[in-house]
Amino acid sequence: MENWILYFCSCLSCFIIVSFFYGFADDRYSRTFSNRYIYIGTGWAMTFGIAAVNLLNRPVLNFLTWMAAVGLSAYILYYGDYERPVKRILDCEIFLGVITICESLGVGLADLLLEWMNIKIENSTMLVCVETAFSKIALIFLYFMAVSRLMKKRDVPLTGHQYFSSVVILLYTLVDIIVVIDNVRNRPNNYFLVLNLGCIVLADLYLLYLNKVMLEKSSLEYEVKLMEKQTDMQYKYYVRQEQNYNKTIHLLHDVDKHIKFIEKLYMSGNAAAAAEYTGQITDMLRPLIPAAYTGNPILDILITDYKSIMDARQIDFDITADHVNVDSMDAIDITTIFGNLFDNAIEACGAVEGNKKITLRLGAYRGMVSVKMENTCAAVKWKNGIPVSGKGRGHGMGLANVARSVEKYDGAVKVKAENGIFTVELFLNF
Repeated sequence: MENWILYFCSCLSCFIIVSFFYGFADDRYSRTFSNRYIYIGTGWAMTFGIAAVNLLNRPVLNFLTWMAAVGLSAYILYYGDYERPVKRILDCEIFLGVITICESLGVGLADLLLEWMNIKIENSTMLVCVETAFSKIALIFLYFMAVSRLMKKRDVPLTGHQYFSSVVILLYTLVDIIVVIDNVRNRPNNYFLVLNLGCIVLADLYLLYLNKVMLEKSSLEYEVKLMEKQTDMQYKYYVRQEQNYNKTIHLLHDVDKHIKFIEKLYMSGNAAAAAEYTGQITDMLRPLIPAAYTGNPILDILITDYKSIMDARQIDFDITADHVNVDSMDAIDITTIFGNLFDNAIEACGAVEGNKKITLRLGAYRGMVSVKMENTCAAVKWKNGIPVSGKGRGHGMGLANVARSVEKYDGAVKVKAENGIFTVELFLNF
């Protein structure tokens, strides 16, 4: 009976480690085979096989078996860097080492708790079960709260709710295990307590995994909203460009008529009327001709477009561009960064009574391009150091999209609001 109990504990231990290994590998690499049953079968084979090796009670053999299983799985079942398979295997072996350290912390915690509670478990099988349960609980919490986040290519930040729920689960688990340990002292041969410990460990694994899935779901939903916001901004920009194009076409269509009319005015000696008519044509063309603000055609067209919007809303605009070259930027990043900055600034000015002004400064700084936009604003609401929109859900994502584009160029974004002036500073490294 005791051997079956030990094998059950060993299988539970191996199942958790194998699950974490596959989760780690899936996050960092691509699967070689499309058939998921290959991975399910391999995982169960590793679980039952290594659990049997554990029963031999030979630590060196057990460690070498784990290293061989992890290394072969990383080499055969995953890819992503064929030119450097050794690096992939080494990553997975390091991960196994971190998991081993976390397990050791759990065993040490179990021994300290037994000593603190003045409990001495005479039954060696029950002692192994208690230490296994503690080591796996420590491993589960450390993995979900720290290890997976440090070793993951794409990290998803925890929310306050996630931290709170994780702490509640941990405290409940500790209380439950203390109760089980106390029962072990009174009934040392009651092996149903081992089943209870196993259920506690599996329940923690499920709850924290569910916590992780819900967090990633929320993160993906937020990214979808960011992309929707980005798409909407791009669409509005292209609609405005289409409108400008249509205006240009209409003017070109009638240009022959305008020229003939101006000639008739001059020929009739009405030079003043001809000059006035020419000025009207010039005023119509001026918004359609991009000014040479920076020398980059995309950015100049965008600034000209927003300049016409600011003029219509009576917002003063001042721009200084000193020796700036943004030709290395993708066109979509130019519209994302500067389009969102202008949209936010114009929206903020709309909530201000009296003087409204937007200032844009572009310059070179230590091999980087510096961008500084200032605008008059009302009171700014902040959340976690980030300004938020008062227009409800779905708004206020402009700066998030700006930050995503700036990250592509190893840049940084800083924002502040002082004395009715909102300032955004960013640096781009080409």
